[in-house]
Amino acid sequence: MKELSKRLRNLFALCARADCALILLTVLLSVLLMLRFGVPGAGGSPAIENVVSSEPAVSEPAQLDPLPPAGPPLRFMMYNVHNYFVPGEKSRSRYVNRAKSVKARNAVADVIAEVAPEVVGLIEIGGEKALEDLCERLRERGLEYPYTYVLERRGEDRALALLSVHPIVSNDSVADVGLFGSQKRKMLRGILDVTIGLEDGRRFRIVGAHLKSRVGTDAAAADSLRRREARTLAMYLHEQQQRTPHVPVLVYGDWNDGPGDASLSVLVRGVGLRSGLTRLNPQDSQGNCWTLYFEDGREYFTFDQVFVNSVLKQRMGRRPKCGIADSSATATASDHRPVWCELR
Repeated sequence: MKELSKRLRNLFALCARADCALILLTVLLSVLLMLRFGVPGAGGSPAIENVVSSEPAVSEPAQLDPLPPAGPPLRFMMYNVHNYFVPGEKSRSRYVNRAKSVKARNAVADVIAEVAPEVVGLIEIGGEKALEDLCERLRERGLEYPYTYVLERRGEDRALALLSVHPIVSNDSVADVGLFGSQKRKMLRGILDVTIGLEDGRRFRIVGAHLKSRVGTDAAAADSLRRREARTLAMYLHEQQQRTPHVPVLVYGDWNDGPGDASLSVLVRGVGLRSGLTRLNPQDSQGNCWTLYFEDGREYFTFDQVFVNSVLKQRMGRRPKCGIADSSATATASDHRPVWCELR
């Protein structure tokens, strides 16, 4: 700055003996050049053009442990089994739950056996005893799932669960998930989050959720809660995918909202870089896309939906193979119809 002041004084002195207009123009040009490129030979900060940031504009997550590319199809199925409670199972809430009939439980097993998935994501299963009951009925139909997990949460009798032919290599499920925008409240049923490993080295991260139902007297409050639960899940997924961006992720759930509702838009957009999801568009054998029949109102809804991250979407291709099971047994088994898809 001393050098800059000295030059300015010398130039202003010339104004008394030369053409002022020309000198003033020279002064302005000199000042602009010094501010842009710095003062040659002066100490202090280097010229602006020589300053190089040590951090990239957007930090890229480390690509650790690259996984094998797409391989043979792996059939996944999600199914809301509608209050699959069994006698003798301990309640986790103050409500008294009625056991699902044997006929309906057999129908659930029939539906799963017809699809014959390697991995099943369950919703509204009672708990450990209910899961054992279902597994036994599946064994009778020739299906064996040696790897199972059920996410139980205190205060909520309807649980999330997973059945798998392949080993569960990681379990990051969280029962008590703090609700977005609340200091005390939690997601009603937590977040199921398990990773299964195949013999060929592939990994698939399966995430399950069940948002607040529409049953109740305060529809606006329930809608607000679903939006906050969806936001909570989106934030969770963003954080997890930053840690393992190379892993294929499938997110299944009974969202109690349709594809066009606000609660699901946050999952499609995501809350950060590369965290948005793609919703699959399965149909039944007649081309219908509904998954829930609400008998009281005689209404059809598409509440059961599957989303995939960009890694899995690329592997599954432009037209992923998926569908909605619609055999005769589905009407007896549950008020929901299951959705299935083939992962690669």
